[in-house]
Amino acid sequence: MLNNFLAGKQVKSEVQILKTLSKDEQTATATRKEEVKKGLAKLGIQCDVDKIPNIAVLGSGGGLRAMIALYGTLSELKKCNLLDCIMYLFGVSGSTWCMSSIYKDEDWADKIEILEKHQREKLVQGRWDFVKAKKTALVASRNEHYSLTDFWAYFIVYKMLKELDETKLSEQKKSCENGKNPYPIYAAVDKHTYSGNHAGSWFEFTPHDAGAPGTAGNPATTANIDINHLGSEFKNGKLDEEKKERDVCYLQGLWGSALASEQEIKKAIIGALLDFLKKDRESYFSSKSEDLGFKSLNLLSWAYQYVLELQLCALDVSATSAERFFDLLENLLKIHRTSKSYKVLREMRQNWSCADTKTREEGCKNLWDALNKDFGVPEEIYIPDIPFSPLQGIKDWIRHVHKTNVNILTWTWGTTSNFLHNCPGVVVPELKTKEVVSLIDAGLAINTAYPLVLHPERHVKLILSFDFSAGDPFETVKKAAEYFKTRGIKFPKIDESQLQDKDNPSNCYIFRGDDLTVMHFPLFNTVNCQDKIAEYHKTFSTFKLSYSDAEIEKLLNAAKMNVATVKERVLEEIKNIVGPHSQRA
Repeated sequence: MLNNFLAGKQVKSEVQILKTLSKDEQTATATRKEEVKKGLAKLGIQCDVDKIPNIAVLGSGGGLRAMIALYGTLSELKKCNLLDCIMYLFGVSGSTWCMSSIYKDEDWADKIEILEKHQREKLVQGRWDFVKAKKTALVASRNEHYSLTDFWAYFIVYKMLKELDETKLSEQKKSCENGKNPYPIYAAVDKHTYSGNHAGSWFEFTPHDAGAPGTAGNPATTANIDINHLGSEFKNGKLDEEKKERDVCYLQGLWGSALASEQEIKKAIIGALLDFLKKDRESYFSSKSEDLGFKSLNLLSWAYQYVLELQLCALDVSATSAERFFDLLENLLKIHRTSKSYKVLREMRQNWSCADTKTREEGCKNLWDALNKDFGVPEEIYIPDIPFSPLQGIKDWIRHVHKTNVNILTWTWGTTSNFLHNCPGVVVPELKTKEVVSLIDAGLAINTAYPLVLHPERHVKLILSFDFSAGDPFETVKKAAEYFKTRGIKFPKIDESQLQDKDNPSNCYIFRGDDLTVMHFPLFNTVNCQDKIAEYHKTFSTFKLSYSDAEIEKLLNAAKMNVATVKERVLEEIKNIVGPHSQRA
């Protein structure tokens, strides 16, 4: 068995099939219970530690809107003395950006208003450093499992959040072990199984563990590894090759990538890759050297650009600019009329006008592959043992551009070594047989982490679901009910008659079951937005990549009002769950 040590503590080097919560989570939540007891007492609710109800806050996805709204929600929960009563904080997509930021501070629950102010300043005044993003992405592209998640993290998420967070999730252990803050759980799903509500399609991440609930054939069992080993290679449940722990910025990209339609995301990534090409061309290819390798690189750089431009045209059926890029490519390749690239180009041009988007994208893929084979600089001209060789930089450049676009063309995200591969005790064949899994934004499944919060051993009695989604304000709770019905798990009955007015939702909906109550709070509603709900949705779209200070203030105010106006209803539900015999206020 391979051993590793972190801060004097042995790190698990095997997959653990747990029928209960991990010891770390049990210890952390036990410590938190003492603080929750004090929090309830502040609200006039006295109860013994063993009678304390576990309350969970769920933050949904929604890009920067969700991140900012969760800051406002947590600030107001603190102001209302409700935050100290929360045992768990679950996040999907944009909400995880807020969580991964605040949990860097061990006392964040006491300082949430200060942290909110700092985040606001960072989003408005912070700067994205292209050189830093490029350097990080080039290093990442050396990894055999490099995917669009890497590019998205360093060229989109970093640019949005104005921070390339190079800390590790494991460094946040103290912030959830001291009892001062709710226990954090971040969500992702497996790309290939989530759509069918398969067991094991949801993955969870904490500062202690990465886990896949339900993979051992029971909702109460979880296959866990130490978070330090996420991405390391496991064989038959044992650590085989240890890899460096991924940074938080990468995880933010993994958790938060479903901000728009696939077409819009493709446009954003291709646009960012084009910027990368254009900014680097002058520095890499301004040399007047007659060296054949540099000439090939220069040609390849221009050809890459034109193919990417063609891919943008392929996404727009009505695009007429494609002919311009065909002209540019033909002119570029005319001295290589016998090359495979030229032949593929001619065939694409002949069929472009009558082809559908999928066929056009396939043509772009074939052309890209042909260009790289025809004009890529031979591997043997490099000297990899000289770390600062300029040729090494060019090698990294080609690898990065080529890998990124291949991933665009194959739509490859979140590729990670599968710790479940051939693991004894795992019974989900769709996951057990794979050496690699693709972990993606859980918002594509259910935009709130209901499947994780209802782990039987978490004993959650009250869910406060703050829904920052776009579109149908009731979609998350309806999808959750469908998911649990499929899995045979009890969930409060959802009365569809309450959820008819999607355009004008109220601020609070309550669904009570035998042993669980769900309180659902749409972000934009008739209470905090009055008759301007549509205006708010338009102003704060999910794929909005930057916010002004005034917009942040407006969004924070809406989120805070959403909490302030339901405080008494939340308090009433807590009292109902605790029961009259435990209250001695």
